[in-house]
Amino acid sequence: MEMEKRLYEAAFEGNVPNLKALIQEDPLILDRISTTFFLDTPLHVATLRGRLEFVRAVLSHNPQLANESDSLGHLPLHVSSAKGDVEIVRELLRVGPSSCLARSKDGKLPLHMAIMKGVKVEVLTELARVCPESTRSRVDGEATILHLCVKYDNLDALKVLVEMFRGQSDCNNLLNARNDDGNTVLHLAALHKNLEVTKYLLETSIEHNAVNNNGLTALDLVENSPKDFKGLELLNLLLRSNVRKPTTNTQPSKLSTQENNATSHSRPPSPKKSWKRFFTFNDDNTKHLEDIEGQILIVAAIIVTINALPIIYLKVNGPDIPDQFSINSGSFVPAVTTILLLVSGLPLRNKFCAWLVIQLMYSAIGFLGLNYIGQMLSTESRYSKLDIAVVLMLIWFGLLIIFSALNIIRLIVLVVMSIKGRMKQRKSRGRREDALSNA
Repeated sequence: MEMEKRLYEAAFEGNVPNLKALIQEDPLILDRISTTFFLDTPLHVATLRGRLEFVRAVLSHNPQLANESDSLGHLPLHVSSAKGDVEIVRELLRVGPSSCLARSKDGKLPLHMAIMKGVKVEVLTELARVCPESTRSRVDGEATILHLCVKYDNLDALKVLVEMFRGQSDCNNLLNARNDDGNTVLHLAALHKNLEVTKYLLETSIEHNAVNNNGLTALDLVENSPKDFKGLELLNLLLRSNVRKPTTNTQPSKLSTQENNATSHSRPPSPKKSWKRFFTFNDDNTKHLEDIEGQILIVAAIIVTINALPIIYLKVNGPDIPDQFSINSGSFVPAVTTILLLVSGLPLRNKFCAWLVIQLMYSAIGFLGLNYIGQMLSTESRYSKLDIAVVLMLIWFGLLIIFSALNIIRLIVLVVMSIKGRMKQRKSRGRREDALSNA
Protein backbone atom coordinates (compact mmCIF):
# COMPACT_ATOMS: atom_id res chain seq x y z
CA MET A 1 0.00 0.00 0.00
CA GLU A 2 3.02 2.27 0.44
CA MET A 3 3.53 2.58 -3.32
CA GLU A 4 -0.15 3.35 -3.89
CA LYS A 5 0.05 6.10 -1.26
CA ARG A 6 3.09 7.59 -3.03
CA LEU A 7 1.21 7.38 -6.33
CA TYR A 8 -1.75 9.36 -4.98
CA GLU A 9 0.60 11.94 -3.45
CA ALA A 10 2.30 12.34 -6.84
CA ALA A 11 -1.12 12.75 -8.49
CA PHE A 12 -2.12 15.39 -5.96
CA GLU A 13 1.10 17.34 -6.52
CA GLY A 14 1.28 16.66 -10.27
CA ASN A 15 4.77 15.22 -9.82
CA VAL A 16 5.55 13.46 -13.13
CA PRO A 17 9.15 12.38 -12.18
CA ASN A 18 7.80 10.56 -9.10
CA LEU A 19 5.17 8.86 -11.29
CA LYS A 20 7.87 7.63 -13.68
CA ALA A 21 9.98 6.40 -10.77
CA LEU A 22 7.02 4.44 -9.37
CA ILE A 23 6.33 2.87 -12.77
CA GLN A 24 9.99 1.83 -13.01
CA GLU A 25 9.73 0.16 -9.60
CA ASP A 26 6.39 -1.50 -10.45
CA PRO A 27 5.36 -1.41 -14.14
CA LEU A 28 1.86 -2.71 -13.27
CA ILE A 29 1.01 -0.18 -10.58
CA LEU A 30 -1.46 1.77 -12.76
CA ASP A 31 -3.12 -1.47 -13.92
CA ARG A 32 -3.66 -2.61 -10.33
CA ILE A 33 -5.16 0.74 -9.41
CA SER A 34 -7.87 0.36 -12.06
CA THR A 35 -8.94 -3.06 -10.74
CA THR A 36 -8.60 -2.72 -6.95
CA PHE A 37 -9.60 0.87 -6.13
CA PHE A 38 -13.25 1.88 -6.31
CA LEU A 39 -13.02 5.51 -5.21
CA ASP A 40 -11.08 8.22 -7.02
CA THR A 41 -8.26 6.96 -9.23
CA PRO A 42 -4.98 8.92 -9.50
CA LEU A 43 -6.31 10.23 -12.81
CA HIS A 44 -9.41 11.63 -11.03
CA VAL A 45 -7.16 13.32 -8.46
CA ALA A 46 -4.84 14.84 -11.07
CA THR A 47 -7.82 15.99 -13.15
CA LEU A 48 -9.45 17.61 -10.14
CA ARG A 49 -6.19 19.40 -9.33
CA GLY A 50 -5.69 20.49 -12.96
CA ARG A 51 -2.36 18.66 -13.39
CA LEU A 52 -2.23 18.48 -17.20
CA GLU A 53 1.26 16.98 -17.57
CA PHE A 54 0.53 14.31 -14.99
CA VAL A 55 -2.73 13.45 -16.80
CA ARG A 56 -0.82 13.07 -20.07
CA ALA A 57 1.77 10.84 -18.40
CA VAL A 58 -0.88 8.58 -16.85
CA LEU A 59 -2.81 8.27 -20.11
CA SER A 60 0.36 7.41 -22.03
CA HIS A 61 0.94 4.42 -19.72
CA ASN A 62 -2.65 3.32 -19.11
CA PRO A 63 -5.30 5.01 -21.31
CA GLN A 64 -7.94 2.64 -19.90
CA LEU A 65 -8.01 4.75 -16.71
CA ALA A 66 -9.96 7.36 -18.71
CA ASN A 67 -12.93 4.97 -18.59
CA GLU A 68 -12.74 4.23 -14.84
CA SER A 69 -15.50 5.77 -12.72
CA ASP A 70 -15.48 6.85 -9.10
CA SER A 71 -18.08 6.02 -6.43
CA LEU A 72 -20.54 8.50 -8.00
CA GLY A 73 -20.12 7.08 -11.48
CA HIS A 74 -18.06 10.06 -12.65
CA LEU A 75 -15.33 9.46 -15.19
CA PRO A 76 -12.30 11.81 -15.24
CA LEU A 77 -14.06 13.53 -18.17
CA HIS A 78 -17.01 14.39 -15.90
CA VAL A 79 -14.58 15.96 -13.43
CA SER A 80 -12.64 17.96 -16.03
CA SER A 81 -15.88 19.12 -17.69
CA ALA A 82 -17.23 20.37 -14.36
CA LYS A 83 -13.90 22.08 -13.61
CA GLY A 84 -13.78 23.71 -17.05
CA ASP A 85 -10.24 22.59 -17.90
CA VAL A 86 -10.24 22.61 -21.72
CA GLU A 87 -6.79 21.06 -22.20
CA ILE A 88 -7.48 18.11 -19.92
CA VAL A 89 -10.87 17.62 -21.61
CA ARG A 90 -9.08 17.42 -24.97
CA GLU A 91 -6.56 14.88 -23.67
CA LEU A 92 -9.28 12.65 -22.22
CA LEU A 93 -11.36 12.86 -25.41
CA ARG A 94 -8.29 12.00 -27.47
CA VAL A 95 -7.76 8.65 -25.74
CA GLY A 96 -11.45 7.87 -25.06
CA PRO A 97 -13.95 9.74 -27.24
CA SER A 98 -16.73 7.35 -26.21
CA SER A 99 -16.48 8.58 -22.60
CA CYS A 100 -18.45 11.70 -23.55
CA LEU A 101 -21.54 9.45 -23.69
CA ALA A 102 -20.91 7.95 -20.25
CA ARG A 103 -23.60 8.72 -17.68
CA SER A 104 -22.94 9.09 -13.97
CA LYS A 105 -25.14 7.40 -11.37
CA ASP A 106 -27.52 10.35 -11.47
CA GLY A 107 -27.76 10.15 -15.27
CA LYS A 108 -25.51 13.09 -16.18
CA LEU A 109 -23.18 13.24 -19.20
CA PRO A 110 -19.94 15.31 -19.11
CA LEU A 111 -21.75 17.85 -21.32
CA HIS A 112 -24.49 18.17 -18.69
CA MET A 113 -21.88 18.77 -15.98
CA ALA A 114 -20.27 21.55 -18.03
CA ILE A 115 -23.64 23.28 -18.52
CA MET A 116 -24.67 22.94 -14.87
CA LYS A 117 -21.38 24.35 -13.56
CA GLY A 118 -21.37 27.23 -16.06
CA VAL A 119 -17.79 26.64 -17.18
CA LYS A 120 -16.10 28.11 -20.27
CA VAL A 121 -18.05 27.57 -23.48
CA GLU A 122 -14.87 26.17 -25.05
CA VAL A 123 -15.36 23.01 -22.96
CA LEU A 124 -18.92 22.67 -24.19
CA THR A 125 -17.84 23.28 -27.80
CA GLU A 126 -15.12 20.63 -27.56
CA LEU A 127 -17.50 18.02 -26.09
CA ALA A 128 -20.13 18.75 -28.75
CA ARG A 129 -17.56 18.64 -31.56
CA VAL A 130 -16.19 15.23 -30.62
CA CYS A 131 -19.58 13.77 -29.71
CA PRO A 132 -22.48 15.57 -31.47
CA GLU A 133 -24.98 12.92 -30.32
CA SER A 134 -24.50 14.06 -26.71
CA THR A 135 -26.23 17.34 -27.61
CA ARG A 136 -29.40 15.33 -28.34
CA SER A 137 -29.35 13.46 -25.04
CA ARG A 138 -32.07 13.86 -22.45
CA VAL A 139 -31.70 14.19 -18.70
CA ASP A 140 -33.98 14.61 -15.63
CA GLY A 141 -37.65 14.56 -16.58
CA GLU A 142 -36.83 14.04 -20.27
CA ALA A 143 -35.33 17.54 -20.40
CA THR A 144 -33.02 18.47 -23.28
CA ILE A 145 -29.68 20.20 -22.82
CA LEU A 146 -31.45 23.46 -23.77
CA HIS A 147 -33.78 22.95 -20.79
CA LEU A 148 -30.68 22.40 -18.67
CA CYS A 149 -29.14 25.68 -19.88
CA VAL A 150 -32.28 27.59 -18.90
CA LYS A 151 -32.67 25.79 -15.57
CA TYR A 152 -29.11 26.67 -14.54
CA ASP A 153 -29.25 30.17 -16.07
CA ASN A 154 -26.39 29.46 -18.49
CA LEU A 155 -27.15 31.92 -21.30
CA ASP A 156 -23.70 31.60 -22.92
CA ALA A 157 -24.07 27.83 -23.28
CA LEU A 158 -27.61 28.29 -24.62
CA LYS A 159 -26.39 30.69 -27.32
CA VAL A 160 -23.56 28.35 -28.36
CA LEU A 161 -25.88 25.35 -28.64
CA VAL A 162 -28.60 27.21 -30.55
CA GLU A 163 -26.01 28.51 -33.01
CA MET A 164 -24.69 24.97 -33.32
CA PHE A 165 -28.18 23.67 -34.12
CA ARG A 166 -28.97 26.48 -36.54
CA GLY A 167 -29.20 25.27 -40.12
CA GLN A 168 -29.68 21.63 -39.09
CA SER A 169 -32.84 19.81 -40.13
CA ASP A 170 -34.02 19.23 -36.55
CA CYS A 171 -33.26 22.74 -35.27
CA ASN A 172 -36.91 23.72 -34.75
CA ASN A 173 -37.69 20.37 -33.12
CA LEU A 174 -34.86 20.86 -30.63
CA LEU A 175 -35.91 24.44 -29.85
CA ASN A 176 -39.52 23.43 -29.29
CA ALA A 177 -38.80 20.13 -27.50
CA ARG A 178 -40.79 19.49 -24.31
CA ASN A 179 -39.97 17.84 -21.00
CA ASP A 180 -42.26 15.47 -19.11
CA ASP A 181 -44.44 18.40 -18.01
CA GLY A 182 -44.86 19.58 -21.60
CA ASN A 183 -42.76 22.70 -20.95
CA THR A 184 -40.56 24.11 -23.69
CA VAL A 185 -37.44 26.12 -22.84
CA LEU A 186 -39.56 29.28 -23.15
CA HIS A 187 -41.95 27.93 -20.49
CA LEU A 188 -38.98 27.18 -18.25
CA ALA A 189 -37.51 30.66 -18.74
CA ALA A 190 -40.89 32.15 -17.82
CA LEU A 191 -41.16 29.95 -14.71
CA HIS A 192 -37.71 31.06 -13.53
CA LYS A 193 -38.45 34.67 -14.55
CA ASN A 194 -35.21 34.81 -16.51
CA LEU A 195 -35.51 37.99 -18.54
CA GLU A 196 -32.27 37.76 -20.55
CA VAL A 197 -32.84 34.14 -21.55
CA THR A 198 -36.44 34.94 -22.54
CA LYS A 199 -35.29 37.89 -24.68
CA TYR A 200 -32.83 35.66 -26.51
CA LEU A 201 -35.32 32.82 -27.05
CA LEU A 202 -37.90 35.21 -28.51
CA GLU A 203 -35.35 36.15 -31.17
CA THR A 204 -35.09 32.52 -32.30
CA SER A 205 -37.62 30.44 -34.19
CA ILE A 206 -39.16 29.05 -31.00
CA GLU A 207 -42.96 28.81 -30.89
CA HIS A 208 -44.23 31.63 -28.67
CA ASN A 209 -47.68 30.22 -27.97
CA ALA A 210 -46.82 26.57 -27.29
CA VAL A 211 -48.91 25.03 -24.49
CA ASN A 212 -47.72 22.60 -21.82
CA ASN A 213 -49.59 19.64 -20.34
CA ASN A 214 -51.75 22.03 -18.32
CA GLY A 215 -52.73 23.99 -21.42
CA LEU A 216 -50.66 27.03 -20.40
CA THR A 217 -48.38 29.17 -22.56
CA ALA A 218 -45.29 30.95 -21.26
CA LEU A 219 -47.37 34.13 -21.09
CA ASP A 220 -50.00 32.33 -18.98
CA LEU A 221 -47.34 31.18 -16.52
CA VAL A 222 -46.07 34.72 -16.02
CA GLU A 223 -49.60 36.13 -15.69
CA ASN A 224 -50.45 33.56 -13.00
CA SER A 225 -47.23 34.06 -11.01
CA PRO A 226 -46.82 36.57 -8.13
CA LYS A 227 -46.32 40.07 -9.51
CA ASP A 228 -42.92 41.54 -8.75
CA PHE A 229 -40.78 43.95 -10.78
CA LYS A 230 -39.05 41.21 -12.75
CA GLY A 231 -42.35 39.44 -13.38
CA LEU A 232 -43.98 42.61 -14.69
CA GLU A 233 -41.03 43.32 -16.96
CA LEU A 234 -41.17 39.77 -18.32
CA LEU A 235 -44.93 40.03 -18.82
CA ASN A 236 -44.50 43.24 -20.79
CA LEU A 237 -41.80 41.61 -22.94
CA LEU A 238 -43.99 38.60 -23.77
CA LEU A 239 -47.02 40.76 -24.53
CA ARG A 240 -45.00 42.88 -26.93
CA SER A 241 -43.52 39.83 -28.63
CA ASN A 242 -46.95 38.24 -29.13
CA VAL A 243 -48.33 41.24 -31.02
CA ARG A 244 -45.40 41.33 -33.42
CA LYS A 245 -46.78 39.35 -36.33
CA PRO A 246 -45.40 39.45 -39.88
CA THR A 247 -47.76 41.64 -41.92
CA THR A 248 -46.48 42.14 -45.43
CA ASN A 249 -49.95 42.69 -46.90
CA THR A 250 -52.64 44.95 -45.49
CA GLN A 251 -55.30 42.37 -46.43
CA PRO A 252 -54.30 38.82 -45.53
CA SER A 253 -54.92 36.13 -48.08
CA LYS A 254 -57.50 33.43 -47.61
CA LEU A 255 -54.76 30.86 -47.11
CA SER A 256 -53.06 32.83 -44.32
CA THR A 257 -56.43 33.35 -42.62
CA GLN A 258 -57.01 29.61 -42.64
CA GLU A 259 -53.54 29.04 -41.22
CA ASN A 260 -54.17 31.54 -38.42
CA ASN A 261 -57.50 29.89 -37.64
CA ALA A 262 -55.82 26.52 -37.57
CA THR A 263 -53.18 27.86 -35.19
CA SER A 264 -55.77 29.43 -32.92
CA HIS A 265 -57.76 26.21 -32.82
CA SER A 266 -54.69 24.16 -32.05
CA ARG A 267 -53.88 26.12 -28.90
CA PRO A 268 -56.20 24.45 -26.34
CA PRO A 269 -54.81 21.22 -24.93
CA SER A 270 -56.23 17.93 -26.02
CA PRO A 271 -58.72 16.43 -23.55
CA LYS A 272 -56.67 13.25 -23.40
CA LYS A 273 -53.78 15.04 -21.63
CA SER A 274 -55.68 17.42 -19.37
CA TRP A 275 -56.53 14.81 -16.70
CA LYS A 276 -52.83 14.09 -16.07
CA ARG A 277 -52.33 17.30 -14.13
CA PHE A 278 -54.55 15.94 -11.32
CA PHE A 279 -52.41 12.85 -10.80
CA THR A 280 -48.86 14.10 -11.41
CA PHE A 281 -46.47 16.65 -9.96
CA ASN A 282 -44.88 18.99 -12.47
CA ASP A 283 -42.78 22.14 -12.51
CA ASP A 284 -45.92 24.29 -12.23
CA ASN A 285 -46.95 22.62 -8.94
CA THR A 286 -43.55 22.92 -7.27
CA LYS A 287 -43.04 26.48 -8.56
CA HIS A 288 -46.47 27.47 -7.18
CA LEU A 289 -45.60 26.04 -3.75
CA GLU A 290 -42.28 27.92 -3.76
CA ASP A 291 -44.09 31.16 -4.59
CA ILE A 292 -46.59 30.77 -1.70
CA GLU A 293 -44.13 29.39 0.87
CA GLY A 294 -44.63 32.47 3.05
CA GLN A 295 -48.41 32.10 2.94
CA ILE A 296 -48.13 28.42 3.90
CA LEU A 297 -46.05 29.41 6.96
CA ILE A 298 -48.66 31.97 8.01
CA VAL A 299 -51.58 29.52 7.60
CA ALA A 300 -49.70 26.82 9.53
CA ALA A 301 -48.93 29.31 12.34
CA ILE A 302 -52.62 30.33 12.56
CA ILE A 303 -53.67 26.66 12.76
CA VAL A 304 -51.14 26.05 15.55
CA THR A 305 -52.51 29.04 17.48
CA ILE A 306 -56.14 28.02 16.99
CA ASN A 307 -55.43 24.53 18.34
CA ALA A 308 -53.06 25.50 21.15
CA LEU A 309 -55.06 28.26 22.86
CA PRO A 310 -58.22 26.21 23.69
CA ILE A 311 -56.09 23.39 25.10
CA ILE A 312 -54.18 25.82 27.31
CA TYR A 313 -57.48 27.39 28.45
CA LEU A 314 -59.08 24.02 29.26
CA LYS A 315 -56.00 22.85 31.18
CA VAL A 316 -56.02 25.97 33.35
CA ASN A 317 -59.71 26.86 33.68
CA GLY A 318 -61.76 23.88 32.60
CA PRO A 319 -62.16 20.12 32.75
CA ASP A 320 -59.72 17.71 31.15
CA ILE A 321 -61.26 16.52 27.86
CA PRO A 322 -59.20 13.71 26.24
CA ASP A 323 -61.16 13.79 22.98
CA GLN A 324 -60.42 17.48 22.62
CA PHE A 325 -56.71 16.81 23.03
CA SER A 326 -56.80 14.04 20.40
CA ILE A 327 -58.62 16.04 17.74
CA ASN A 328 -56.56 19.17 18.33
CA SER A 329 -53.32 17.17 18.16
CA GLY A 330 -54.38 15.79 14.77
CA SER A 331 -54.35 19.38 13.47
CA PHE A 332 -51.63 20.83 15.71
CA VAL A 333 -48.87 18.29 14.99
CA PRO A 334 -48.99 18.45 11.14
CA ALA A 335 -49.08 22.28 11.26
CA VAL A 336 -46.05 22.46 13.59
CA THR A 337 -44.23 19.88 11.43
CA THR A 338 -44.89 22.01 8.33
CA ILE A 339 -43.45 25.09 10.05
CA LEU A 340 -40.33 23.20 11.16
CA LEU A 341 -39.74 21.75 7.68
CA LEU A 342 -40.14 25.11 5.91
CA VAL A 343 -38.00 26.97 8.44
CA SER A 344 -35.26 24.31 8.10
CA GLY A 345 -35.06 25.03 4.35
CA LEU A 346 -37.03 22.11 2.89
CA PRO A 347 -36.54 22.32 -0.92
CA LEU A 348 -40.07 22.66 -2.27
CA ARG A 349 -38.74 22.26 -5.83
CA ASN A 350 -38.18 18.61 -4.89
CA LYS A 351 -41.41 16.84 -5.82
CA PHE A 352 -41.45 14.50 -2.79
CA CYS A 353 -40.93 17.44 -0.41
CA ALA A 354 -43.79 19.28 -2.14
CA TRP A 355 -46.01 16.21 -1.73
CA LEU A 356 -45.13 15.97 1.98
CA VAL A 357 -46.03 19.62 2.67
CA ILE A 358 -49.34 19.28 0.82
CA GLN A 359 -50.26 16.12 2.75
CA LEU A 360 -49.38 17.72 6.09
CA MET A 361 -51.54 20.76 5.31
CA TYR A 362 -54.44 18.48 4.25
CA SER A 363 -54.22 16.76 7.66
CA ALA A 364 -53.95 20.01 9.60
CA ILE A 365 -56.89 21.68 7.84
CA GLY A 366 -58.94 18.46 7.86
CA PHE A 367 -58.70 17.92 11.61
CA LEU A 368 -59.33 21.64 12.18
CA GLY A 369 -62.61 21.28 10.30
CA LEU A 370 -63.42 18.11 12.25
CA ASN A 371 -62.81 19.97 15.50
CA TYR A 372 -65.21 22.74 14.44
CA ILE A 373 -67.98 20.33 13.51
CA GLY A 374 -67.37 18.38 16.73
CA GLN A 375 -67.91 21.55 18.73
CA MET A 376 -71.22 22.10 16.91
CA LEU A 377 -72.38 18.60 17.81
CA SER A 378 -71.28 18.99 21.44
CA THR A 379 -73.57 22.01 21.93
CA GLU A 380 -76.66 19.89 21.33
CA SER A 381 -78.94 21.97 23.51
CA ARG A 382 -78.30 25.13 21.49
CA TYR A 383 -79.19 23.71 18.07
CA SER A 384 -82.57 22.38 17.11
CA LYS A 385 -81.44 21.01 13.73
CA LEU A 386 -78.35 18.90 14.20
CA ASP A 387 -78.95 17.13 10.89
CA ILE A 388 -77.26 20.04 9.12
CA ALA A 389 -74.13 19.62 11.21
CA VAL A 390 -74.05 15.88 10.49
CA VAL A 391 -74.38 16.54 6.76
CA LEU A 392 -71.62 19.13 6.91
CA MET A 393 -69.38 16.68 8.74
CA LEU A 394 -70.00 13.96 6.15
CA ILE A 395 -69.31 16.35 3.26
CA TRP A 396 -66.14 17.56 4.94
CA PHE A 397 -64.89 14.03 5.52
CA GLY A 398 -65.75 13.10 1.91
CA LEU A 399 -63.76 16.01 0.49
CA LEU A 400 -60.84 15.30 2.82
CA ILE A 401 -60.73 11.65 1.75
CA ILE A 402 -60.92 12.57 -1.95
CA PHE A 403 -58.09 15.11 -1.75
CA SER A 404 -55.91 12.84 0.38
CA ALA A 405 -56.47 9.92 -2.00
CA LEU A 406 -55.59 12.15 -4.93
CA ASN A 407 -52.37 13.20 -3.21
CA ILE A 408 -51.45 9.56 -2.45
CA ILE A 409 -52.02 8.70 -6.13
CA ARG A 410 -49.65 11.54 -7.01
CA LEU A 411 -47.01 10.00 -4.73
CA ILE A 412 -47.47 6.56 -6.33
CA VAL A 413 -47.15 8.06 -9.83
CA LEU A 414 -44.04 9.99 -8.73
CA VAL A 415 -42.40 6.82 -7.35
CA VAL A 416 -43.28 4.80 -10.47
CA MET A 417 -41.86 7.51 -12.76
CA SER A 418 -38.66 7.66 -10.67
CA ILE A 419 -38.25 3.87 -10.89
CA LYS A 420 -38.78 3.95 -14.65
CA GLY A 421 -36.19 6.72 -15.00
CA ARG A 422 -33.61 4.75 -13.00
CA MET A 423 -34.30 1.61 -15.05
CA LYS A 424 -33.67 3.59 -18.25
CA GLN A 425 -30.39 4.87 -16.81
CA ARG A 426 -29.29 1.33 -15.89
CA LYS A 427 -30.13 0.04 -19.36
CA SER A 428 -28.20 2.86 -21.04
CA ARG A 429 -25.25 2.29 -18.68
CA GLY A 430 -25.34 -1.43 -19.47
CA ARG A 431 -25.33 -0.74 -23.21
CA ARG A 432 -22.37 1.61 -22.77
CA GLU A 433 -20.43 -0.98 -20.76
CA ASP A 434 -21.18 -3.63 -23.39
CA ALA A 435 -19.96 -1.29 -26.11
CA LEU A 436 -16.76 -0.59 -24.18
CA SER A 437 -16.12 -4.29 -23.54
CA ASN A 438 -16.71 -5.15 -27.20
CA ALA A 439 -14.35 -2.37 -28.23
